[in-house]
Amino acid sequence: MHGLAYSRAMKRLFTILALVATFAVPAARAADTAITFATDWKAQAEHGGFYQAVAKGFYKERGLDVRIRPGGPQTDLPRLMAAGALDIGMASNSFQPLNLLASGAPVKVVMTSFQKDPQVLMVHPEVPATGFGDLKGMPIFISDSAVATFWPWLKARFGYDDSQIRKYTYSLAPWLVNKGTVQEGYLSSEPYSAAQAGVTPKVFLFADAGYPGYAGMVMVRSAYLDENPDTVRAFVEASILGWQDYIWGDASAGNALILKDNPEMTPELLAYARKEMLANAMLGDKAGVGTMTDARWQDFYAQMSGLGILPGGLDVGAAYTLEYLPGAED
Repeated sequence: MHGLAYSRAMKRLFTILALVATFAVPAARAADTAITFATDWKAQAEHGGFYQAVAKGFYKERGLDVRIRPGGPQTDLPRLMAAGALDIGMASNSFQPLNLLASGAPVKVVMTSFQKDPQVLMVHPEVPATGFGDLKGMPIFISDSAVATFWPWLKARFGYDDSQIRKYTYSLAPWLVNKGTVQEGYLSSEPYSAAQAGVTPKVFLFADAGYPGYAGMVMVRSAYLDENPDTVRAFVEASILGWQDYIWGDASAGNALILKDNPEMTPELLAYARKEMLANAMLGDKAGVGTMTDARWQDFYAQMSGLGILPGGLDVGAAYTLEYLPGAED
């Protein structure tokens, strides 16, 4: 009888444990909040911190199941955000959230990746130029979007003229064969491509000439922000940790995911881009990653509205919030 009672007790115990396991697994999975984070271009080092946070489990540790959705040439994230098709996406530059604000779209920026906009102009090494002021009068290959954003700033700051504009179709070929021309680009991309084609360019970074914009920002639909403040806070916290680990740690985990998402990317370009980001303090210092200030936002708006690029009378503070950044009060 003792052996039979023991056997029955053990069967009950195993049954209870099986039931606990059955219900525990779905409960654990349900705790992870699914997020789709849309980027502004194909997977690249400029998105490295977000990929690193996925690869190293920083989002997972905070109860988030994050899927990164890469963009591309046809991606119009501001339009998708305005239409409510996305809850969380990337703002390439400071113009985008302010233009969304001007159009009445309820979207707020909650953090930035880059303290310095990676936008550059570059020239052939033979060109006797030491800065932006020396490029006045030279043909400049720029994109259509640039004409409506940073071009007026260049005109006002350095005396450029619209007659200098040449259409950039995302091919360096015209610039490569015309040594007396200027090429728009990203610090971590076009200079590398030029060097691979046999031309090591002189590179001039907008931010070093006083351009005040942020870049690679995270913007969130206001309705989602209001309903999910803890989720957004966790996303920001993990993203900042991802960037710190990607730039100042071992980037291999994030790079593996980038290469998986973008077959056109190469390990060499990733290494070059990361080196340039670090050498030029594109993210600021490690402790300040992700941070923004009211003064920077106001300065950018004052300059760009003064040039007529942005409409006057905007409540700039409605385009962003600092409350989800490290050190902010709950």
